Amino acid sequence: MSKMTQTLSCGKDSTLWRTCNKIRAAIFHENICLWDYYKPIDIQKNGLISESKFVSVLNGPLKQCIGLSDHEIAELADFFRVPDGRIYYKQFCEVLQCSVPEFQQNPPLVSGLEWEDPFHTNRLSMSEERRLQLMLCKIATLVNVRRLVIRPYFQDYELIAKNGGTVTIGHFARVLSFLGILLSAEDFQLLLKKFLKDSYTVNYVAFVAALDDVIKYLDKHEMLDLGGDLLAQFPGRAIIAELPKLPRPEIGTVPVAEIFGEQSAFHPVLRPPVRGEDLRRVMLRVQRHVLANRVRTADFFKEFDPFNSGRITASQFRRGLDQLGISGINRLYLSDMEIDMILTVYRDPNDNARMCWKRFQDDVDQVFTVKNLEKMPDHRVVAPPPQVLELPRRGAVSWHTTGAEVRDLCEHVLQQIKYKVAGRRILLQPCFHDYDRPNNGHVSRAQFRQCLAAHGLLCSPEELYALEQRYCSDVGFNYAWFLTELEPARTDHLQCGDVPVTEESKCKPPKHKEQDKEKNIVEILAKIKRQIVCRGIRAVEFMRDFDVHNQQCISRENFWRGLDNCGFQLTPTETETIMDVFASPLRRDAVDYARFRDAVEEAVSQCCLHRAPLLVPLQHLPPRDGDHNLLDYEERQAVSRALQKLARAVRERGDANLLPIFQDYDRSNCGSVSRDCLARALAVRNLSTTVTEEELQVLAKCFATERGMRHEFNYREFCHTLDLLDTATINKPF
Repeated sequence: MSKMTQTLSCGKDSTLWRTCNKIRAAIFHENICLWDYYKPIDIQKNGLISESKFVSVLNGPLKQCIGLSDHEIAELADFFRVPDGRIYYKQFCEVLQCSVPEFQQNPPLVSGLEWEDPFHTNRLSMSEERRLQLMLCKIATLVNVRRLVIRPYFQDYELIAKNGGTVTIGHFARVLSFLGILLSAEDFQLLLKKFLKDSYTVNYVAFVAALDDVIKYLDKHEMLDLGGDLLAQFPGRAIIAELPKLPRPEIGTVPVAEIFGEQSAFHPVLRPPVRGEDLRRVMLRVQRHVLANRVRTADFFKEFDPFNSGRITASQFRRGLDQLGISGINRLYLSDMEIDMILTVYRDPNDNARMCWKRFQDDVDQVFTVKNLEKMPDHRVVAPPPQVLELPRRGAVSWHTTGAEVRDLCEHVLQQIKYKVAGRRILLQPCFHDYDRPNNGHVSRAQFRQCLAAHGLLCSPEELYALEQRYCSDVGFNYAWFLTELEPARTDHLQCGDVPVTEESKCKPPKHKEQDKEKNIVEILAKIKRQIVCRGIRAVEFMRDFDVHNQQCISRENFWRGLDNCGFQLTPTETETIMDVFASPLRRDAVDYARFRDAVEEAVSQCCLHRAPLLVPLQHLPPRDGDHNLLDYEERQAVSRALQKLARAVRERGDANLLPIFQDYDRSNCGSVSRDCLARALAVRNLSTTVTEEELQVLAKCFATERGMRHEFNYREFCHTLDLLDTATINKPF
């Protein structure tokens, strides 16, 4: 009806809109109901009547009340006429009659039952009150253990709705579900019965206050342990028991903390770093990022310096650092404290509001070369520096600077575990792989200890600490590195998908199975074009220096060096395939790099375009599909059925728009969410029963996208596909 109103208001002929306003005013003043005049003459009850009946009502009983002319009645009939000549009076009545507010059907806003007290709650029976107190005790314990702050989640809604301390029932349920507070239907109804206000909103202020009162009561009567959880038997006071004296063999020996240091309960990244040492590590990380991604530092700062003065503002310098950290391979994350340290070092001594970005560029570009090298002909450049290559991951300790006791103990533990694994024929890789859901080669410290304990590889706390010092980083415990050093031969075969090593296989030399796609020049060029579009690489700049005489061809060794400098991440087989395809016809030991340049740069430009002025160049779209979302025939059929059912359900309900639900889960606004959010969004719109569990899994696989080291669900393409299916169904001819 809103679309019909917009059509009337925005049409070229404003006479029809004035006619509708005239009828609407008469309906309001005379209290006329159009349905009472048209429903009796609609014998088939389908909302359609003949034109003569439609005109007879307006010219007959309603002529004195409304007073329409023949021309106005004819325009109304033409507008609401269907292709068979009849008049769609149902739509006519809805446009005019439903716009008049019917105040007699609305309940009173002020019933006299409201309380001014913001902590007002409803009264329950004694049994319900007892059950509610037990439920609040469990919820308060969960909130206290997980250190949750519930009030801001409700206040975000109140800033928009301004309900005065209340939220809707749906939003109250969504907040509890998001915080992981899982309640049954009966428990949720009991909560609503206690804290319901005005019959449709929940008094979250009283709910949060009740949880705070429970936590204060439990803390006052010493019912909570050190972790914030409830004690086993709800003691009224803390029981203090004096344990008998036992022999202390560690007394008189060297303390373990002097050898291994104090082990923090938090992650190594959260430890307060030393300022000078941390600044050096930050600069090394920036150099490592620039080296790995072949980034030119000056390209991100010179746009802010049009006069080439070498000085920009602090905000512009921050924006340049943010753009410097974004690349097609990985992203360099710098915290606010690390950025502040860089700003402090490279601040202009003459102007505190400006930054010396050229000095920062010179320090970062030392990973490639040394500035003013032409003035030092005897200087030998080591690029990249060994400090950059040996830089550990963020959160990991430098193994070369670790104490000798820790290193010796770690080597001893590795040797002992290697003997046990070889003697018992233990496979550790499947156990670690079960915990590694993102498949990034890392698990948590607790999961690492569980894997060792599950296979009977018992170690002392000092030995476990020594292993964690070597293999832990900000991501977790690097079990891939650990297995490589523990069982290198078996790990390589397991990663390739082969069977374990046997005596017969040891006698046979290993054969390298080259995949067919590594020799397919079309797939190789598509891989290179995707990186050229995403990263903005010009391959000819890395090969032109080798062509001194401008012969448009270079040797195979120099071509290999040029591809390696481009950073395309090609395998040796793919590189050999490219050199064989683009080999020079006159010199088989050389490669025609000009032909290779024209082939790969078609992704961003088209050569000889000046000879065809009417030709429209096409932009190459890099594909994002891969092995993670490859579907077979049955899976494609399942995806088609699931999308058709979801599109039909969304069209029938009318208000089942899934995009706002996904946007609520997408905090970073990147267009993708975790796979669990797909089932949650469908459950919110009551669409979870439309598709089966198998179809839900296939949908998550079809719209999967790589983000970081994990796969997520691309909800934007999913919603766009549903819209296209809906549009195609609506526009489909009968």
